[in-house]
Amino acid sequence: MMNSGLAEVLQPPRVCRVRFPFGRPMGEPGNADQSRVLLEDALGVLESATEPGTVVHLPYRWRREDYAQIRRERAAQAAGG
Repeated sequence: MMNSGLAEVLQPPRVCRVRFPFGRPMGEPGNADQSRVLLEDALGVLESATEPGTVVHLPYRWRREDYAQIRRERAAQAAGG
């Protein structure tokens, strides 16, 4: 996970970008649902990115998402409903 233009400067093989404050790429301290959603998305990019230099902009905004709800929806999808 990277913020700002750091990905362009460092040129890592795969990057997930988030619109979070610098130093908080995995979200707010103590927000396990938020960290879990971000980690799942980052692992998905790691699994699916086929080209070097892949940059994926995650849609989340700082303190504007209901991560517990996102996890419930994902669990329902995984269960087939």
